[in-house]
Amino acid sequence: SQLRGATCGKMLMSKAALGLLLAAGSASAFAPGPSMGLPRPIASLRSVSQPSQVALSMTVSEDAAAHRRDFLRLAVAGGAALAASGSANAEVAFDTERYGDKELKVALINQVKQQFRALYEKKPELIIPLFKLAMADALTYDPKTGKGGLDASTLRADLDPSMAYLAPAIEEVEKVRKDLARTTEISCSDIVAFAGSVAFEATGAPRVKTQLGRMDGKKPQPPSGMLSWDPKKPTAEGIKKAVMGSGLTAQDAVLLAGTVGQLRNAGNAMAVTLANKVVCNPDEDDDCQSNEEGYYGIYSPVTIVSETTKQFGKNRGASAVNSNTGFDSARIAGLAGNAKFGNGFLVAVAKGEDKSELGKALMSDDELKKWVMEYGKPGTGNSNKFAKEAVNTYLKMVELGRANAR
Repeated sequence: SQLRGATCGKMLMSKAALGLLLAAGSASAFAPGPSMGLPRPIASLRSVSQPSQVALSMTVSEDAAAHRRDFLRLAVAGGAALAASGSANAEVAFDTERYGDKELKVALINQVKQQFRALYEKKPELIIPLFKLAMADALTYDPKTGKGGLDASTLRADLDPSMAYLAPAIEEVEKVRKDLARTTEISCSDIVAFAGSVAFEATGAPRVKTQLGRMDGKKPQPPSGMLSWDPKKPTAEGIKKAVMGSGLTAQDAVLLAGTVGQLRNAGNAMAVTLANKVVCNPDEDDDCQSNEEGYYGIYSPVTIVSETTKQFGKNRGASAVNSNTGFDSARIAGLAGNAKFGNGFLVAVAKGEDKSELGKALMSDDELKKWVMEYGKPGTGNSNKFAKEAVNTYLKMVELGRANAR
């Protein structure tokens, strides 16, 4: 309970208080983190979604006068949001301007993505829990009522015992939130959405263009469809209920299940590579990856001879860190070897070579099996097709229940 309160609790500020603060002009609402991730005391302005209003909250700290301009820019945007009224069925409110202009958004995206890239490189066993956390939160959406969707409700509610495996993922989201809160502001729901998208990129999938701007909800949401997806012994019925219960299709169910299977294989392969890593000295070996270059947040990357050196060359430090994909993600994905993201899991399932409970469940249902056979065809083109459509399904899932706040 303490963790969830710290994650999503807010201190509401009245319009009058906001006016006084604007008049004083003595605080900063947003300050992009420095390239080395050094902490800096600031004030952060947060938007909170409610059915009939968008409230502003602010946590004030010392020494913010130097960032007055950034505060005024975001505060004006926040004032406009106060006048906005959400749709009757708007359970996941988006404010696409809450993080400022394009430059500020890109800086924030780079920071949160790098946190999870470095985490997955260091702890690949968390790839599945964090991806499933995004699924669990998003699949609270009920198309019949319009309620639910990815708004960090899973972080606030008591976990059902059947989803206890998500606890380590929730802890990591809180760690990332606390680290980012020292220099900037981001909603818990945006962090969860990016945790899932970076799981794709860090294992070799194409770039995932996840939208920023979710506002954490305050109301309890419908039960997650993932309650039906047994993590140890999934069934076809449970998989379909989990995904299709939120208005998605059997095709989407196979794309998501195929993603889970492939991320599992990639994570396992990465763990083996790391267990057998060859420690190197970046000052002596051009192929060695330095763990001191660029911003990596609370996680430092693994110092290891790169699997992708021939393609990308030596570590480019901060320039690599500041790219959304490219060198850094490819370097990490190289740890997975032949298990990098693609349709390999579904190919093995279609051939009867995969003996996992997930594979058995997919092949036990005619509707799911049809899509397994469609996406489980060998070949680079088919693998790329699966990766692209899996990413699209993920993006569709994490925007279920979306309504723009303004």
